[in-house]
Order: sequence, then structure tokens, then C-alpha cells
Amino acid sequence: MASNRTQDFIDHIARELDLGEEDLPALTSSWGRVGTTLGALCLKMNLMDMEQINNLLEVQDQTEGLFGDVAQELGYLDEAQVKKLLNIQKWNRRTEVLDKLLLAGKIDEAKLKELSAKIFEI
Repeated sequence: MASNRTQDFIDHIARELDLGEEDLPALTSSWGRVGTTLGALCLKMNLMDMEQINNLLEVQDQTEGLFGDVAQELGYLDEAQVKKLLNIQKWNRRTEVLDKLLLAGKIDEAKLKELSAKIFEI
């Protein structure tokens, strides 16, 4: 399931493009999160290493805390970094939604460019 912020973006784009319900499941597949988790982003951005991520995931499992909160508690990230990572995550997921629409033939490259600005607005 898409996060609320991503779902708001999907809903907006669906209204703008007049997409039917049959078009929406492909936009919210569980595989859409692969590579956009905060842990994956931390690895990509060299903010944390695998040992830190594994340690954090163990603590997160025990406390049921959010990744960003646990990362701050452990001193791996500060609040500003978590906020920036959450924005990057949101923008990446929204970009993937537009990429899926392009590949499905629902939009063309010109429309992709036009809609891309909305990634940061909604």
C-alpha cells in the first residue's frame, strides 16, 4: 500500500489524467517500495553502513519505532537528515509513479516532464 503522501499524489494524478480504478493497482504495487526505504537511501547516500542498518533494524523490531526515530536515538542520523531523507523518499516514490504511467502508455514524455514539477508541490 502506498504511504499517505504518495497516495495523495496518485489521487491527484489520477484525477488530472482521468484514470480509472483499473489503472491504479499497478501504481501501488508492493515492489514500488524496493530501493526507496530509508535504510536503502541511507546506504545509497553513504549515511549508514550495513552493520548500523542491521543494528537499527533489530532495535526497531524490539521497540516498533520508526526507522528515522530509531536512527536518531542511536545517533546514526540527526533530525535534519531524517527530514531530508523522508522528502527524498517521497520524491523518489512519486517519480516511480510517473515512470509507471509512462511505461504503461498512459502519458507521453512531454506529459511526464509537465507532471514532474508536481512531484515537489503536492
